[in-house]
Amino acid sequence: MALSREQFEAGMSTEEYIAQIKVNKDPFVAIYNAVEIPAAAAEWVGGLGSPVNLAVFTADWCGDAVSTTPVILRLADSSPNVNLQVFNRDDDVPLADTFLPEHRAGTVPIFVVLDGEMNEVARFVETANGLVPQIDAMDEAINRETAEAGDEAAVRNARRGRRTAHRVAHAQDWGEVILREFREVVDAGLRSAPGERPAVGGTKWPPEG
Repeated sequence: MALSREQFEAGMSTEEYIAQIKVNKDPFVAIYNAVEIPAAAAEWVGGLGSPVNLAVFTADWCGDAVSTTPVILRLADSSPNVNLQVFNRDDDVPLADTFLPEHRAGTVPIFVVLDGEMNEVARFVETANGLVPQIDAMDEAINRETAEAGDEAAVRNARRGRRTAHRVAHAQDWGEVILREFREVVDAGLRSAPGERPAVGGTKWPPEG
């Protein structure tokens, strides 16, 4: 799917996006502020031969968006080599889904990297695939700890709160994995011939066993 320049420029800056968050604003901002861009990532984004455009389709209710989106926005905001535009996925579902295979329709967040002529270079879906074991372990531990938290609503709320707190507490170490995998997929796209793009990274579905 092509993203026109007009569509791209209709997005939001990080500041504009944060201002309109209705769910999970505090943890989103906490993660954005907590992450220090590793030296390797800073050197990489500063050394891009040509600026790139980055379209981010995200949703404030999504746990993976809470942990992943602020990290990549922080990287983008750190360098003039990234022209960033953020979109509420729920306002652009048909457009966002064009960047996903049919069996993954609805997945968020989606990070779409384009060159200066708006040709897609790479896309990064959901979060770092290398974090999946840690996310699974987090969920298993929290599910055990909250099994007796009360009625169904109380259990659900307890689990949601603990997952969010865990993501904030691991902002830096998870962020480093996210940034490393994001860089790898963008580099793969930049190295590829135009006919072989986009490079695709992020989580896999179904999960790789």
